[in-house]
Amino acid sequence: MSSESGKRPSALVRAFRVLWGVEDSPRLRPVLSVTLLYNLAFSTFWSYVGIWAVFALGARPSQVGVMFLFSASTSAVANFAGGWLSDRLGRKPPIVFGLLGQSAAVAGLVFVGRNIPLGFAIVTLAGVLAAPARSSTTAIVADLTEPSEREAAYASVRVVNNLGAVLGPPIGGLLLIASDFRAFLFGVGAIGLVAAVIAYRFLPNPRVAAEATSSSGRRLVLRDLAFMLIVLSTLAGFVVYVAYETVLPIAMVSSYGLTPAAWGFLAVINPVMVTLFQRRLTLRVADVPAGAKLIVALPLMGFPFLLLLVNSSIPMIVLVIILFVIGEMLWSPTAQALATRLAPLAQRGAYLGVYSASTTIAWMVAPLVALQLREIGGDPAMWVFFAIAAVVGATTGYVAARAAAGRVPEDESVPARTS
Repeated sequence: MSSESGKRPSALVRAFRVLWGVEDSPRLRPVLSVTLLYNLAFSTFWSYVGIWAVFALGARPSQVGVMFLFSASTSAVANFAGGWLSDRLGRKPPIVFGLLGQSAAVAGLVFVGRNIPLGFAIVTLAGVLAAPARSSTTAIVADLTEPSEREAAYASVRVVNNLGAVLGPPIGGLLLIASDFRAFLFGVGAIGLVAAVIAYRFLPNPRVAAEATSSSGRRLVLRDLAFMLIVLSTLAGFVVYVAYETVLPIAMVSSYGLTPAAWGFLAVINPVMVTLFQRRLTLRVADVPAGAKLIVALPLMGFPFLLLLVNSSIPMIVLVIILFVIGEMLWSPTAQALATRLAPLAQRGAYLGVYSASTTIAWMVAPLVALQLREIGGDPAMWVFFAIAAVVGATTGYVAARAAAGRVPEDESVPARTS
């Protein structure tokens, strides 16, 4: 959507455009604002929740792994349920409810003391309540943009996501200066509450037009082969993402002789690159077919890890991360836009709920499989596994893109209504 005309943008808006390449879209302003606050609060919470479980709750590290397994598995189901609900109630209610519920759950952890089962149950509940907000946010971006604008719109959301990921952990660290998790948990809950208020006050509530519902309401997501291929591609892509997020830090410390502190400096490369270059790269390759982008992007994410079998020095690790992030920036907006193109308008929320669930499934499966392979065959077996996942993701994504090219998005002719 185009910006409002006739008014000179504020200095803050101009700075935002220059630094991050994000255009000021009036329709997306509320979504971007809520997304930023969401990530300031909850990406910080999920970064620290394992530490909280060990030091404040008194859980053993092995027990924390079980906590994450339960949280991820229940969230996968909740993603679909939240998307399905948003098709019937509009996008705003699941987002507002999810923000309020997750904020209350996080703040409620202050009162669990050393009760490990109760603490784990509330953390799992927080993940379940967060899922509808995530899937509904993915859907509302599609609702508020034209099909030709969606890759750029999702790129803008990724910029804001990563900006929140950059700013959130330092805020969390400040709240933990006193080594007391109470201030941290209440602070996260307060930021989430502000996000819920802004969502309630300013988010539109797109609903599917009646004529769209009758035309595609009977389509079932699991029988839609083209859509399930992009889900499989995205699942494989997030398996590769786990290589960077979870497995690489472990390998750095245990195989390559680096200190844990070194990862703290290397990890910032990803969010900084995405914040500065995501939107610019997406616009630069806007005319490249989606299938071609996926064929390049996923191998660019997965294959560089094989370089570590030759050289595992810090400069090589930096090169691997840079190549990975370039691939990630090509992959994520392309896959999201492709999923919305394949989703029938009347069931967009449910479809994108299934799409979002693929991310949590990847987080459940990938670390377990990769680290077991590492136990059996060492680092070579592990990095080859991620390269194979990249090939699977690229191949299935390319086929899905070919199928999508033959479908005309329903919302090119059927508008959504907003309440």
